[in-house]
Amino acid sequence: MIVTGHAADPYDPKAVRASTGSLLAVPVVRVRSHREVLEWVRAKRASGRPLNVVGTDEQGAADIAEVDLTGPTLLVIGNETSGLSAGWRDGCDLMARIPIGGAASSLNAASAATVALYETVRQRGRRP
Repeated sequence: MIVTGHAADPYDPKAVRASTGSLLAVPVVRVRSHREVLEWVRAKRASGRPLNVVGTDEQGAADIAEVDLTGPTLLVIGNETSGLSAGWRDGCDLMARIPIGGAASSLNAASAATVALYETVRQRGRRP
């Protein structure tokens, strides 16, 4: 997991509790901005490693279930107030939407991440 910019502390006791301890099972990296992450993506691609950068947005071009998530993928989830920054949007290869019904127009960041990760695991043929 990569945390950029002004974000919640992933090691805050409430965040750890909300993750039901899963946070402690994955590497967590904190960097100042999207620029550092996108430079890492460029370096990986330059070395021959394919890497798809998929952002989430309620107005995304494709339904998350229609996006190929089977290969190396960096999923980008924005904050709940303003979504992804312009820098992140520009750095994404594709913006995906998570269809929801009812009166709500969007999901909170944790819910969006959960759905996107679930879809990734489903596509890769593993039981979530």
